[in-house]
Amino acid sequence: MAQAPESNGTHVTVHAGENALETLLTEEQKQSVKYLTVTGTLLDADYTFLRERLYGQLDTLNLRAANIDTLPDIRTEDIWASSPNKIHLVLPMNIEHIGANFLSQFSKYYSLEVTEKFPTFGNSTRFPSSYNTKVTLSDDNYSYRTETFRFPEEWQPNTYTSIYSWDGNIFYYMNIGVEGKYTIKEGTKIIHGTAFRNLHLPTFTLILPASLDSVGDSAFEQTECPAPTGYGSGAEIICYAIEPPKLGKDVFKNSVLEISDLYVHEVSIEKYKQADGWNWALDIRAIETMGQPPSHVYEQILKKNISVVAMPDSYELTFTQKPIYMEMYSTNGILFTKQTIDSYTLSISRNQLINPYTIARVYFDNCTTETIKLIP
Repeated sequence: MAQAPESNGTHVTVHAGENALETLLTEEQKQSVKYLTVTGTLLDADYTFLRERLYGQLDTLNLRAANIDTLPDIRTEDIWASSPNKIHLVLPMNIEHIGANFLSQFSKYYSLEVTEKFPTFGNSTRFPSSYNTKVTLSDDNYSYRTETFRFPEEWQPNTYTSIYSWDGNIFYYMNIGVEGKYTIKEGTKIIHGTAFRNLHLPTFTLILPASLDSVGDSAFEQTECPAPTGYGSGAEIICYAIEPPKLGKDVFKNSVLEISDLYVHEVSIEKYKQADGWNWALDIRAIETMGQPPSHVYEQILKKNISVVAMPDSYELTFTQKPIYMEMYSTNGILFTKQTIDSYTLSISRNQLINPYTIARVYFDNCTTETIKLIP
């Protein structure tokens, strides 16, 4: 027999699983609930009901005591049925995996609370998470620990937090905020699978420790960073490990590494250039020569024909050579649009672009081409 939900104004607690969640709430509760606590489990229809009726009004969805180990995949077309909201999601204690697109149902300002197990994250085909997303541990979760770090003096004076295993061997997540220099602390041996997956990052420098031994599956898959413009790269990754850390499956697939300079010890450069995955970096250079412009910077200085200004809804391109036409490709190399250009300026709407980024190639009348990456 279904249990009647407990209610106190905007707070509702319900035991689900036997009957559809929609039938367990009164019409008044459906209208007023802001803090929903669920025990038991959720049916497939319950996730649809939450998406179509409640996510847009909930401040907190508490699944701590729910018997759920996997939050389901959500179809890309179903994301549009949700109402993005700054929701706080308290994860089930026995959670193992959050399905593809599940977190895309919420606004980029949502937060997650890990109550016991730290999950892996599924792929996001739409609306990648942003650096406004925050992950915290519940007060009684002693399997992990949160460490607070302060930016070096030459960077912003504020702090950021990271989540590690209790013994400090495994890195799980980093709450990234403003542009700056971020460090995975020395002593860390493993980067947990999907640790940075789907994150939309600011321009940043990521420092990996000498102790790093391996990086889990999809750890950086579909991480995004502002498209490189001018003479610089989108980001820098500094890895102090002499031997290239072992990589799991799809670690750097469609990731920020492809628009980053990778810095390693000079004695290790050839090792990283031969290491599949690590050699996807824009350039691999010596830590000992940091501060000198990378080789690709000199190339850009000589050939720079495009100036790019990122606007909220578009990219504004200005050309120093006369353009002829432009092609736009997906990251899989598929041409999806081609257009002639009859002006020295061009506006590209972000709505024209596809995730995780679009490759735009411009052809000029001096028989040169230039390629840029644009993030939706």
